[in-house]
Amino acid sequence: MPTNRTTTCCFSGYRVEKMPFSANDPRIDTLTAALDHAIANASAQGYSVFFSGMSTGFDLWAAEAVLRARGTLPVQLFCAIPFDRQADRYPPEWKQRFNHCLLAADRVFALSRDYYTGCYAARNRFMVDASSLLICYFDGKPGGTAQTVRMAAQNGLRIVNLADGQLQLF
Repeated sequence: MPTNRTTTCCFSGYRVEKMPFSANDPRIDTLTAALDHAIANASAQGYSVFFSGMSTGFDLWAAEAVLRARGTLPVQLFCAIPFDRQADRYPPEWKQRFNHCLLAADRVFALSRDYYTGCYAARNRFMVDASSLLICYFDGKPGGTAQTVRMAAQNGLRIVNLADGQLQLF
């Protein structure tokens, strides 16, 4: 295990195209503020390591929030990338954000050299196994976020869901 689970948090949420709003919607500002607040709360509870899976959308917004928080809080950004060259097919803006976060990260875990079926699920398992808290954006859509939230619940992680109206997960 690369970290102390009791002080480690991971993120999970939708890629930008699955979010219920576009990348330039004003609700992004609300989500960004919610991420900043959730990280500050987690830090106040003793969390110091934050894992991002580095996909477009929620993962990268969360990574950027951790980097902002580093200016005032004792927090570290750990990146868990499922395979080398994960961002090769990202649009230029997202590739730039990915590279910025990767270079600024405190640690980077590349779990495979090459893409393979199931590599994203393996990355999610890696982060859940290292953590005791999940901060997510989950509104019920099926897919990787749903699987990660379910995995976190089954493993006893505390879950903070930033999606509107989601007070109970399962």
